[in-house]
Formats: sequence, structure tokens, C-alpha cells
Amino acid sequence: MHIHQNKLMKCFRHSVAILAIIIFTPPAWSSTKDRIGEKLADVKVTTLDGQAVNLLDYHTGKMFVIAYTGVGCPIAGRYAPRLEQLLKDYGKDGLHIIGINANPQDTADKVRDDIKELGITFPVLLDHHQQLTRQLDAKTTTVVFLVDKAGVIRYRGMIDNQYVLGAQRHKASRKYLEKAIRSVMKSKPVEVTRTAAPGCVITRIAPESTSERITYSSHIKRIIQDNCVACHRPKQVGPFSLTSYESVRGWSAMIHSVIMDRRMPPWNAAPEFDGTFVNERRLPEKDKQALLDWIANDMPRGHEEEDPPDKKFSRLWRIGKPDKVYTVKKGFSVPAEGVVEYQYFSIPTKFKKDKWIQAMEARAGAADVVHHILAFIVDPNGPRTQNSKLGLEDGYLCASVPGDTPSIFPKGRAKKLPAGHTIVLQVHYTTNGKKRKDKCKLAMVFSDDPVEEEVRTRGIYNLTFKIPPGDPDYEVRSEHTFKEDTQILGLYPHMHFRGKSWKYVAHYPDDTKKTLLDVPRFDYNWQESYILNKPITLPKGTKLECIAHFDNSDKNLVNPDPTEEVKFGEQSWEEMMIGYVDYITLADGGSQGTD
Repeated sequence: MHIHQNKLMKCFRHSVAILAIIIFTPPAWSSTKDRIGEKLADVKVTTLDGQAVNLLDYHTGKMFVIAYTGVGCPIAGRYAPRLEQLLKDYGKDGLHIIGINANPQDTADKVRDDIKELGITFPVLLDHHQQLTRQLDAKTTTVVFLVDKAGVIRYRGMIDNQYVLGAQRHKASRKYLEKAIRSVMKSKPVEVTRTAAPGCVITRIAPESTSERITYSSHIKRIIQDNCVACHRPKQVGPFSLTSYESVRGWSAMIHSVIMDRRMPPWNAAPEFDGTFVNERRLPEKDKQALLDWIANDMPRGHEEEDPPDKKFSRLWRIGKPDKVYTVKKGFSVPAEGVVEYQYFSIPTKFKKDKWIQAMEARAGAADVVHHILAFIVDPNGPRTQNSKLGLEDGYLCASVPGDTPSIFPKGRAKKLPAGHTIVLQVHYTTNGKKRKDKCKLAMVFSDDPVEEEVRTRGIYNLTFKIPPGDPDYEVRSEHTFKEDTQILGLYPHMHFRGKSWKYVAHYPDDTKKTLLDVPRFDYNWQESYILNKPITLPKGTKLECIAHFDNSDKNLVNPDPTEEVKFGEQSWEEMMIGYVDYITLADGGSQGTD
């Protein structure tokens, strides 16, 4: 995914997201009061029509579930069908469910639209004054409370353990809420009364401060505009919008959480590589501190007329006007919940002559349910390649992952699309509680100038590993020796849920070695390309080694099943170990680079 530096920096400034589709448990700085065994006190909440009502007026059965939710929180959306199924299964036994939205940024109209999309039939009430939220000490938008006939809280926590930390297991292995419901039905003690509920953090709203030291107008809007809204605006990959003071204030607890946890901005290279990669995402320390100070001082608004202007984003392709756009004709219907296996779509190109691609960009039709798109080139007249082994030798054509940049090559440099070849798109869909219809597109700009340097991509892979059950730090290595002087342009490590860390190490012919990239905390949700500021020259005979570690233990919260031996496979609950490399062979005419 090599990109010309000047063009990249322009794209980069408009594409870094400070928040993303990453879900968190309550932050460490926030203790939670249990409330188990306490009687629920009545409070005023608000209907979507604006009427103040008593909460306990809705507790008319044997069991009462209070389910927190929030517009734009993907894990909350995924659990909506699960709550509907529980109501269907146990409604006849006296179960009632209400949803509670405590996010002040979620207007009644937004909640009403969300309910319609999710197919929710139970009532959803607003707790924008957060009287109920403070009583229950609710922290996230997925926490549920089970109340018995006498009004006593018997369980609090997650619905089940399928969706955690921005990922999902193949299926739930522990159905905490349903098990608690069964116990209460039989007047038996609930075995597990408390679990942590992964979800988007609910911002506790305090009266607005009159402090003018740091305000939304003076500092915060500029920081959010520069770092967030490229993704967090309507119809983009960000699960919620951050385009107004109200929305930023409402999501401030989430902002605090991701900054303190160092998960955002999403950049996983070790600090010693700061400045090495042109697409580096780093929030300047002064901006980070300004955000934290603003949140700590009750998020003052400032004067609206002093707000910096909104950033303008092109509705067209980021690579400019394409020469060719391919669209997946039939598309794919993404279900509301569950795990969707990787989907593959073949697109014949039908060109009679080779094409040289100057720039390319893959785009999802329904961005909120597309995790990534990989494009591969396949010779329709060649031997059939298994989907799991596409691109192992010749890499990918291009890729699209959340927050990353399109491929734009400088003049004289391009990727080759052989005549008559087929493009295969691999698409990874993630459900969010809402049914979607996706039609992916791939746009290309062809080179009008002579191509002096062909950009190639190859995978450095291991297909034979077997990760033992429960192993927290299993090492897998792969290597490739370059037979000609080579320039390395970019690096792209690829693993799945058990991926833990990754290194690229160059072993030179003179027996010296150099680490080209160290990713100490691999994140499946942010599988980035690392595009070098300056190409690194590897002399003929240099061995490039990839060293990966996998966590197959139960301490890895996104591990699909720590009791299984894991082998190579295309699905996310299997594993891959592929170190992609973008490079130029200097024998093709490439100039000597720097290292």
C-alpha cells in the first residue's frame, strides 16, 4: 500500500480517527457499586414522546430487565436481537424488558430511528438526567440489570460473552442473563450475580462549567476536526458522529477511555519507530492533554461564533477521478447478528492489454459492517487457488481497512494488472444488529506515463504452524531471501484474533541485522500498512524474517476458543501468519534508496 509522501500526508490529515469501532469495559479509574440485593428505587424517566413517567410503572410482571443501550454503539446494536429473543422465549413467563438510553447526545428522533433499524419492540426510555444511571451506577451501553418480582436487583452485567472488546466469538459459551432469568423463574439463587459488561462508556454529565481556560470553541473542535471526523461523521466507518459540541460532550467518557488506554489513535508500532512511517497516527501530546483537561473541567462550550470551520470532505474518490470503477453486482446481504464467514467476489477485467495502476481505492457500500476489503489478482487460465491461499506469493493488489489510506504511487511507479486477469475481492463483514446490503467497489487510476519501477507485493508466510491449546505466547516464524537488490516500501503484518505481536527483522549478508518494524501489541481491529518515509534497501541475499507471537489462552478475551489447537485458515477464528511486503526490485531499474 505504498503512497507518495506528499499526497499521503494530505490524505493522512483527513483520515486519522481518534475513535473507532473498539469497545471497552469500564475504565480502571471508575469503580462500580454492585447494587446486587438492593431494591430498585422508583425514578422519573422520559418516553420518546417527551412524557415523564415512573420507571416502576413498567415493572408489571415477575421479572424485569433494564437494558442499557446507545445509538452508534455497535456492541449494543448486536445485542438488540438477543434481547428480542429473550423476550420471545420468556415473555410468557412474566419477563418484561425496557431499554434505557442515558446518552444526552442521543435525541428522541435518533433513538426512534435506531429502534426501527434494530427491530426493537420493547419500550426504550430516556434517562438524560441520569437519575437512574447514578442509582444503578451503570457504566456502559450494554449493561443489563435483572430485577425480581419484589423489585430486588438479582443480576447485573453482560447479556452473554459473545461480543467483547471490539471482536466477537463464533457463538456465546456463557449466557449469563438467560441463566439468571431461569434461576429467578424458579425462585432459586442466581449463581453468577455480577459480570463486567463490555460496551461504550456512558458519559456522566455534570452542569456545564463557565471556565474559559479550554473550551470546545478555543481548542477542542479543532482537535476533533483534525483527528476524528474523517471517520466519525455520517455514513463513515465510525459508529457514531463527532461533528457537534453535543456529540463530543456526550462521548467524552469514551474519548477519555481510549486516550488513557492508548488504544487511540490507532497506531501499534513501538515508540522507537516514531517518524519512520509516513502514515503514522499520533495525537500530539499537547492536544491529548487539552482533551483530558477539558473533560476534567466539565467540558465548557465556549462561544459558538468562535468555532473553527468544519472540515470539508470530498464525496468523490480520494484517489481523484478514476479511469475504471468495478462494482460487485449482486452485493451481499449482511445479517443483523452472528458471525459471517469471509465472502469472495470475482470480477473479470476483460482488458486485452496489461494495465499499470497509478492509484487504487476499495470502498464499502455499507461501511459500518465492513471490517476490511482485500483485492487479489487471479489468472483465470491458471491453476485454481484456494481462497485461504490467495496472495501468498504475489500478495494483494490493494486493501481497505478502517482509517487507512488508499494506494497512490508517485510518477513512474505502478502496480501491474495483467491482461485478462480476474480481480477477487475478499470482504470481512462484522454484524452490528442492523441488516445491511453491501456492494463493494474498487476504483483505479491508470498510468499515462512510462512505468520505470514495478511495485510488487509478496507474502512471507507460514502455513504449517499448530498453536497448542492454552498457550499464551506461541512463536511462529517465516522468512524470505531476496535474490536481487531490493527496496522495501511498506510492511503489512496479518494475523487474526490470537495475534499478539509481530516483528520484521532483516538479516544482511554481512551477518548484521536490523528490525524494520516492531508491533508489540497487535490489534486485529487495526491491521495497518506501515508505509516507510524512506525506502530501505536490502542488498542481494538479505533474509527478511517475520516473527509472530500468538495468545491462545483464556486471558485473551477475544480468543474464540482457548481449548482448541489452531492451524492456518482463512476465517477469523482460525489463524494466519502472513507478513506482506511492498517492494521494488532494483534490477528492474529502481534507483538506489536510503536506509
